[in-house]
Amino acid sequence: MNEWALLIFTVCMQAAIGGILMLTIFYKKMMKLGTEQAYKAMKLPLLVIAGFSIVGLAASFAHLGTPSHALNAIRNVGTSWMSREILVTSAFIGATCVTAGFALLQKKVNLLLLVITSVVGLVDIYCMGAIYSKSLVSGWHSINTFTSFYGTALVLGPVLTASLLVPVLKGNQSELAQNVVRSAFFISLAGIAIQLIGVALFGTAIPEVNMIAGHNAFASLEGYQTTVALRWIIEVLGVGVLGYLSLGRAKKVSLTFAYVALVVLFLAEGMSRYVFYVLGA
Repeated sequence: MNEWALLIFTVCMQAAIGGILMLTIFYKKMMKLGTEQAYKAMKLPLLVIAGFSIVGLAASFAHLGTPSHALNAIRNVGTSWMSREILVTSAFIGATCVTAGFALLQKKVNLLLLVITSVVGLVDIYCMGAIYSKSLVSGWHSINTFTSFYGTALVLGPVLTASLLVPVLKGNQSELAQNVVRSAFFISLAGIAIQLIGVALFGTAIPEVNMIAGHNAFASLEGYQTTVALRWIIEVLGVGVLGYLSLGRAKKVSLTFAYVALVVLFLAEGMSRYVFYVLGA
């Protein structure tokens, strides 16, 4: 599998998009603390999310070779999904950095910028998925591509954002911290449900023969069944930890468990994306 740069790019970008979306959803909860405290709580998540988007950008350049190749690719925006994806991804990264920059300058988070950035991000995920779903690889040419990508954003975004908000809230705002983790848990569950729907529809959406490599997509996965099973076990464990934090009786959220859930879910989604790229290998 030679698509490590693409794996890092898609996972980092989708985590960043999911994170921005979660900050938008949590905005009203945070504003109950007052403008100053809300800014203190949301500052680190904004900076980390911007960092993830920049890491994704660097990975995309590693795949393309040089930034000039991206400029050449963007010329076909009217006909190429890759050109559209490059354009929208650039817009998302720019919007993320502008949102974080304005927050640092004004000492408050702008809801309008969050909403705009979230919308651009959701469009970006669609463009990412369209590159693969419009290809001739049967394992990619299905709705599972879109459910996998959107699911990753909804699984990683909530736990990433919650794990960064909780350290600021865990003192005098333990009830709000618990509420944030609970919301993250249920949204992550929704992300997994979306991915499972795509998996259920996967078999009905692919043709019998892969149109490029000349073999069935399931044949490509024969040697990776253990990886697929392990991925789902790890994913369930990660969400289980998040569920324990959100629904448990403890009044304080354990930061150790929150970070464990974050690492475990990133590992599971990375394994999922690895298997995804195996289909086109």
